[in-house]
Amino acid sequence: MPKSKDVTADKPQTKKSRVQEMLNAGAVSVAEIADALSISRQAAYSLIGDVKRNGVEIAGVMKDGAMRYSVTAPKRAKAKAAAFGKGATVSAAPSEGKE
Repeated sequence: MPKSKDVTADKPQTKKSRVQEMLNAGAVSVAEIADALSISRQAAYSLIGDVKRNGVEIAGVMKDGAMRYSVTAPKRAKAKAAAFGKGATVSAAPSEGKE
């Protein structure tokens, strides 16, 4: 039986993905993240750091005595050529090598 391509419906969201959704929705405090996920504040700080390490730009603003974080720029896709070194081109000519 082939696997379904829509496995996200069966798979529960991770805490990191839930934090990223909260940050995308708008400014959120560490206390709000901790309460929503039933985790400690330190764990909430750690999850915000995990999202930052994934390449998402996050900014913090002090509002009403609490730091509120939000996404300023979504994750940037890496250039495809960078994954293959210096982006060498492929030619149609046969290569010269050992025979």
